[in-house]
Amino acid sequence: MENNPKIRSSDYLPEDLIAQILVNLPSKSVVKLIVVSKLWSSIIRSKSFIDLYLERSLTRPCLLFSFHRINRRFFHSISQEAISEEATPDYNVCTPVRGLICCQDLDDVVVSNPSTGQFLVLPKLNTKRKQISRFFGYDPIEDEYKVLCMTVLQVSYDYGPVVSEEHQVFTLGGTEKKKEATWRMITCKAPHCPATEGICIDGVVYYGAWPNSKNRGSLIVGFDVRLEEFTLVKLPDGVEIYYSLDSELVNYQRKLAVANLSYRGKFELWVLDKQEWSKISVMVPSWKYLFGRDLFRCRGAISSGEFIFTPLLSAWASVIISYDRKEEIARRVEIEGVEDRAHYMKVFLDHVECPILL
Repeated sequence: MENNPKIRSSDYLPEDLIAQILVNLPSKSVVKLIVVSKLWSSIIRSKSFIDLYLERSLTRPCLLFSFHRINRRFFHSISQEAISEEATPDYNVCTPVRGLICCQDLDDVVVSNPSTGQFLVLPKLNTKRKQISRFFGYDPIEDEYKVLCMTVLQVSYDYGPVVSEEHQVFTLGGTEKKKEATWRMITCKAPHCPATEGICIDGVVYYGAWPNSKNRGSLIVGFDVRLEEFTLVKLPDGVEIYYSLDSELVNYQRKLAVANLSYRGKFELWVLDKQEWSKISVMVPSWKYLFGRDLFRCRGAISSGEFIFTPLLSAWASVIISYDRKEEIARRVEIEGVEDRAHYMKVFLDHVECPILL
């Protein structure tokens, strides 16, 4: 057969082979290849390809560092060298959910894909209030991302019975373009006031909250992303969780957990399994030799089971401690390339590359 320059590679490469080639490329490169042809664009935008890509990415999760520099927010993964220059706004970054993140810039709520550098500014909320709490989750059954926002009329500094109002949800189809989405008001039958950031585990967004009572104790709220319903979860006796130095919500082997602040390598982890709390006590060996500072936060456990600790002070954010509890081995890891950008650093576990176009 004679060579014909008019014949394109996609004319004789099967679609499944093209997909297998693309799935092994970095997500930022995949997005650029949309312009190759209509066929390639169709493959990259298809649900089957995105599912295939994410299936591969989920087996290779990484740590995602989010940091501020010159009024912009950058993202850096320890599994890749590239830093996203298409930075998102610099306020309140949510924990990544299946490759995407949500953040807030003044009155704007923004969804971003750190892997591609894209971001999408959502329509304005139906509110005139400034005190907005927002949470981000994913429904694996309907394959939809959802942003939950609520407002508070005033902030109670004495832990009084102030509750959230104007509960609104914005739905983003994970793989398909739908008709123009808008914010929808939903009903909350479990009065509360949000008090911490959220974390999404298996279709439920969890966050710490104050109850609608004079009781000064805290609790956890679970928001079912698919059903759009709120449930209240009681904390273990003696455990509190606020925007404070005491404790925070983490993901421990796909279970909700509450981790307290680690002091000299010692900390406790409360794990929720089938509506029952159990406590894990951990003592990291050789702590003072790994890092001179005493206070670290446990960020949860990665897929290998290793605990990850980050410093309480952002000035030391380029250092993390990993601890393998089974092998009783602790390691100090220096993250290169972020030392001069370490202001307002956040570290997220189990981030995955995602080719979704916003």
